[in-house]
Amino acid sequence: MELVLDLSQVERETALRTWLAYHGIGEKQLAIQVGVSPSSITRIIKGERASRDLVERLVGVGIPASLLPEPGPGRPPRR
Repeated sequence: MELVLDLSQVERETALRTWLAYHGIGEKQLAIQVGVSPSSITRIIKGERASRDLVERLVGVGIPASLLPEPGPGRPPRR
């Protein structure tokens, strides 16, 4: 029997936390994998900030894009 994890009926943050727990991935471990601080991962999970680069790195290590917040516009170019 195959277990199916249906996260379509819960909020994005809850779905992402559940997905990470189901796969045995901790925030600290994920932060190390993508080269950011654990607090950056916490902010992404809460939807407080999401750079395009970080979202792409998280998708690159297997996090479903549908569970991540939409990336912000990014920083304006330096003059």
